Amino acid sequence: MQESQTMPGKKPKLLIAAAIVVAAGSAAVYFYFKGLAQKVSNPLESAKVVPDKAMMAAFISPNPQALSQLQQFGTPGAQKLFGQGLKAFQEQSLAGTEIDYDKDLKPWLGGVMVALLPPDTEAKSEPPKLLLVVSVKDKISAWNFANRLKSQPGAKTQESEYKGVKISEIAEPSGKGYSVALLDDQLVIAPFRKPVELAIDTFKGQPSLATQQTTSKFFSESAGVENPIATIFIADYQATMEQLKTNLPPDMKLPSTVMQQFKQVKSLVAGIGADSAGLRVKTIAQLDPKLAGKNPQAASKLLPRFPGETIALVGGKGLDQIWLQAKAEAKDSPEINSSIQQVRESFKRLDLDAERDVFGWMNGEFAIGAIASNEGILSQFGMGATMIFETSDRPAAETMLKKLDAIAKSNPTVSIAPRQVQGKEVVEWTIPQQGTLFGHGWLNQNTVFVAFGGPLVDAIATAPPQPLSSSPSFGAIATSVSPGDRGYFYLDMDKTMSWANQYLLKAAPTLVSPPTAEVLNSIRGISVATTSPEPSIAQLEMLFSFKSNL
Repeated sequence: MQESQTMPGKKPKLLIAAAIVVAAGSAAVYFYFKGLAQKVSNPLESAKVVPDKAMMAAFISPNPQALSQLQQFGTPGAQKLFGQGLKAFQEQSLAGTEIDYDKDLKPWLGGVMVALLPPDTEAKSEPPKLLLVVSVKDKISAWNFANRLKSQPGAKTQESEYKGVKISEIAEPSGKGYSVALLDDQLVIAPFRKPVELAIDTFKGQPSLATQQTTSKFFSESAGVENPIATIFIADYQATMEQLKTNLPPDMKLPSTVMQQFKQVKSLVAGIGADSAGLRVKTIAQLDPKLAGKNPQAASKLLPRFPGETIALVGGKGLDQIWLQAKAEAKDSPEINSSIQQVRESFKRLDLDAERDVFGWMNGEFAIGAIASNEGILSQFGMGATMIFETSDRPAAETMLKKLDAIAKSNPTVSIAPRQVQGKEVVEWTIPQQGTLFGHGWLNQNTVFVAFGGPLVDAIATAPPQPLSSSPSFGAIATSVSPGDRGYFYLDMDKTMSWANQYLLKAAPTLVSPPTAEVLNSIRGISVATTSPEPSIAQLEMLFSFKSNL
């Protein structure tokens, strides 16, 4: 079989089927003499046959603890939809075969590692080489399945030997082909022969991913998530992204801003797992020390200002730096440049300069939140928005607010007047017989807020008796995902769906389909936090908090 005639298959079923056909024909005696004891699959075991030069490796684990946790979450309707979706995926993946996942594969199929090996040449146009490592956890079940499959027509096999290990090359009637070998308890599969040979070299003693100290640590800890379902490790992030960019279909392009953002990332590990709170994703990136930030990690000062009625919240630090970075990236990105110009023009209509009057003074922490309210002018919307900014340039911030007040004063239907709230002076824009539309004031010497709607002006200007940070709903959603020094996001799905049912879906009931609504109603909330425990380390943690069905 010529490699040039062999193309990667699109369906994992073909890889699995081909692998077992080979295992049946070439490794029956091997199975018998090696013993029949089960061996729990884990990423380190699979990594032992993956060359240490692998650009990326992802391990998917059939973790029973994780599956047990996931079964406790969601509404009965959402659980039913999930089960139907999983069943449909399995059936689609195995379409065209007589394989039944539960009967034929589940008893013996262990963890699966997918690795990308660098191309043989330095040419970026050549795609990376795919290597699949499948753990065999029950040899009896695998052997029985293999014996059943080997007698079925379909694939043509050609066997050869490399360093004492049999390699089987399978050609399907469609023209697709695969190379397969059995290495102890690991089945290695690739669209071409070369990756299988490299796996055999590694199995025979060449350096592997498992022998790398840092890699071993990453796979063992799975980025620190409990009950890991999947672990992804990218050793050379820039090279991987460049390869991805080069080998994308012609009609797909990665925005240049994506490539710019990831230039500072050297390596990355991500873990996905399930714990008592829900589904958790954690990513740890090793940054280039030359490009890493120098800001020390600190807790959010603004979060306690938001009341428990807050529906959604996003925050971070240094909008001025974010704006400057966006401008720099706009030089190489038409998409970003177009957005930058739109923002500039929007502010110009208000007689504001984007750099001088707006973003230039936003050099501290910021937080933007949506807060439920059914009072005053907000009663028709059910919520309003508020923004809080820390700054070291109060005069510049006051200049912007004065310009906005001047524009409002030019409208005869709007009244501008100061008001005292808990000893703080706030300036409000009021529409007669409707109420306060907008307000702004200073919480302290360097912290300014703007709020839409009179109720929110009072809510932010007054220290909330029950702040969001101490509310039970926030605690349940943000479990171990506390607001980070680089940024955070929080969404209370319960409050969001309650608001949507009362205001949005009444006007547009078909906007959210019943299955989608069922899934959304099973989620308690979502939280995201990015932190930097060290200058050269960036962490992102995301939690999908689900309602329990127990």
